[in-house]
Amino acid sequence: MSLRSKIGKYRRVMVNFFSLSMINGVSYLLALVTMPYLIRVLGEERYGAYLFIYTVAQYLLLAGNYGFRFSVTRQISVHRDDKNRVNEIFNATIVARLIISLAVVLPVLAAVAIFMDGDDVLMYLFALGIVFGDILIPVWLFQGLEEMKYLTIVNVISKFVFAGLIFIFITNETDYVYVVLLNSMGYVAAGVASLWIAMKHFGIRFSMPTFAAVKAQYRDGWHIFVSNIGMELYRNSNIFLLRVFAGEAAVGIYGAVEKIVKAVQTILNALPMALFPYISRLFYGEKSGDNVTVLMRLVKWAFLLLSVVAVAFVLSSKLLYIYLGLEIDYEIARTLVWLMAPVLLFGCMNYIVGIVGLLNLGAAKSFQRNIWVSAVISVSFMLVFCNEYSYYAAAAAWTIAEFLLFILCLFSLRSIKRRKEVTL
Repeated sequence: MSLRSKIGKYRRVMVNFFSLSMINGVSYLLALVTMPYLIRVLGEERYGAYLFIYTVAQYLLLAGNYGFRFSVTRQISVHRDDKNRVNEIFNATIVARLIISLAVVLPVLAAVAIFMDGDDVLMYLFALGIVFGDILIPVWLFQGLEEMKYLTIVNVISKFVFAGLIFIFITNETDYVYVVLLNSMGYVAAGVASLWIAMKHFGIRFSMPTFAAVKAQYRDGWHIFVSNIGMELYRNSNIFLLRVFAGEAAVGIYGAVEKIVKAVQTILNALPMALFPYISRLFYGEKSGDNVTVLMRLVKWAFLLLSVVAVAFVLSSKLLYIYLGLEIDYEIARTLVWLMAPVLLFGCMNYIVGIVGLLNLGAAKSFQRNIWVSAVISVSFMLVFCNEYSYYAAAAAWTIAEFLLFILCLFSLRSIKRRKEVTL
């Protein structure tokens, strides 16, 4: 195959990779700019309170996203040449997301109204914009069509505006409530712009889906949804448990380093995210034996590259400490960086092996089981050691979960390879 043929074959993958890299890179850059400012202006305790509310919003997003980010992406990728089918999938998914979001938000609002008051209630109300704004952003549509460049424009503009508003309106510690509001405004603005693009450029039209179509989306995304719950359990429960056992100051210290790790992860995950729809079409209806061989080649090269990134992260601990401006001993920050560095390796590898690999090989149940085993062990570790070791226990628990998940997913791939055949 000539170089031009190879470039043509993978053009969409490369364009989507650069688009996703741009989205994630801008998110990382703006986090680098805004996070130290927020920590200094709000203080570690107020910053921890904001992180807690934001984490609650992420759990609500998790419920609303269900398993659609991957199940619907795969459907759109396979049927993208059939406009009527794409419209049917789009409308069924939007309605399905809205139903789930209402089902989880209403009980939370009732609990907030009963047990909380003052700024806490206001922050939770502001967080609703994050939940419902995200419904309007059909990432799965753009990703399945492999047209992420449009979403890149929307995200970059909204994120820059959001970052600028932080410096304008967040000037003292009492303004921490409005950080959530600014987040919500960014989500809603991005959502409205995304829908306009979907209608103008891809011929999306709104219509009421049938009950059967909505039900089919729930059924197709179920195993991924359960997997997402387990994944978020070990990734975000550390914030909750730290708040219970160690207080908001500990949440602020741990959360500052964690946010850096997650920002780097979003950049690293750009390639597997771009590959997902391509692999979906490539593996669709094919025998799994050869597919596993292709996947394992990707795994080997990715492992080498990500190992270098993890080592570089460890070596940058001093610079990260200076940048964060934490009012703690350097040894504490360095230890947290060292403990979380392996997450950059194993977290991204789990995306490649688990999501790009196992989901497209029809092994969603295996991936679900692996995640829950890892999550239970991680949370158990936190419950045993969090009271005594605080943020150190949280950092170690996250790394343990990602490493264990990676090993379990490799065993699942080996099992698939041995069977030679999977129902897709």
